[in-house]
Amino acid sequence: MQLYDKTQKLVTTGLMTALITVATMVIAIPVPFTNGYIHMGDSMIFLAVLILGWKHGAFAAGVGSALADLFLGYVHWAPWTLCIKALMAVVMGLIIQQCMKNKKFTALFSIIIAIIWGGFNIIVQRIVIYEATANAANLYEEAGVSTSSEFGDFINGIQSQLMLIALIIPVLLIIISFVVRKKEHIIIPVYQIVAMTATGLWMVFGYYIAGGIIYGNFAVSAFSIPANMLQFLGGFFIAVILAGALYKTPAKKYFTYKTMSIEK
Repeated sequence: MQLYDKTQKLVTTGLMTALITVATMVIAIPVPFTNGYIHMGDSMIFLAVLILGWKHGAFAAGVGSALADLFLGYVHWAPWTLCIKALMAVVMGLIIQQCMKNKKFTALFSIIIAIIWGGFNIIVQRIVIYEATANAANLYEEAGVSTSSEFGDFINGIQSQLMLIALIIPVLLIIISFVVRKKEHIIIPVYQIVAMTATGLWMVFGYYIAGGIIYGNFAVSAFSIPANMLQFLGGFFIAVILAGALYKTPAKKYFTYKTMSIEK
């Protein structure tokens, strides 16, 4: 029986690795600022962690996403993706495990995430302002503008987007979860929402740092943050819908981290 369980886990890990690769590749929308792209692969990463747990989920997330980068021609992103996506699974799984042991950790992690995200936004905005003041000419081409007034409008737009995202992300996640509960008759535990949020914010932070290192400009890397946040929100929505649907089938026995069905 133990051998069968191990074999089953390996097969499921391989399947989720392939699904992550395909989901990442099927709709790849280029992001011009950092020569990257946004996609639907995060939804399969969230689902992989719920099914496989964080250890096997980390393998599927890292390898599956890195393969997509290689196949799509984004070779320069593949090593970064391998690490960032694998750590997404680790962060999500470990937070879920800690919150399952002690529900008080849910509030603690929520506060920590809010503080980190707020601090990150403040730092990024200061970097953008500094670069816009000190090296504005170098950013014109990246921003796709030709005059100082257009560049000022662009920078203000980016700052507004960052501020708006920081405020609406928690609200949107709660609304999405409420809709899933009403329409799909599935309760997504709050600690899973918190874990997915931490995972998504880690992804945004990781790619911000990677983009800044690759292109040598952390202001340019900040321009892709709104797109990455949209990717996270889309992935979250798809993941909870799929998890809810699967959890109402015999497949629920394969979930490492459980949700809860509501009887109609």
